[in-house]
Amino acid sequence: MMEILAALEASGYAMFVKESNTAYVSILAWHSIGMAFLVGISGATALRVLGVARSLPLAPMEDFFPLMYAGFWINAATGVVLLTLYPTKFLVDVVFYLKLAAIVAAVVIIRRLAAQVFHDEASLDTEAGAKRAKRLAGTLLAVWLVAVTAGRLTAYSIDTRVQTATAVLIVTVLMLLVGYGAARLLGWIKSSRQDV
Repeated sequence: MMEILAALEASGYAMFVKESNTAYVSILAWHSIGMAFLVGISGATALRVLGVARSLPLAPMEDFFPLMYAGFWINAATGVVLLTLYPTKFLVDVVFYLKLAAIVAAVVIIRRLAAQVFHDEASLDTEAGAKRAKRLAGTLLAVWLVAVTAGRLTAYSIDTRVQTATAVLIVTVLMLLVGYGAARLLGWIKSSRQDV
């Protein structure tokens, strides 16, 4: 099997794309554009479900989903092309499989969140429904963080991966703490204690 992958990696097509400045950069650019639509739109929807920008109505955000799905297919197509350029590297890389698993999880969560938020709006009126939607939204953001970080790490050595993963973890914890503090100050999160 590795012989077939090595032959694909050394094929004329793969060498042309890797050695061509415009072809390789164009594929990376389209991969980034697809990711911006996919992660951006689903992330904005998740943030809105979590209570950010409450003055914006939630229902019209569904109109952005066709762009989000287009972003998914752009990413899938360019991802396959990028995989064919370095199959012997990616197909033996645990981080690559972590990225794929996170993407699959994100797609499942997006579909569940959209079904609850856009097609079962009455469930948002109940406390249990609102909590479930917020749990899905928070999980979606966490899964995208894993997918994007893992995707970025596939290009680096193990030392750089460890340093980057550590930095992302530290920055994420700090952002969550600052965000929580800001949300408390702005009144987005109420104290569970009764004022005496």
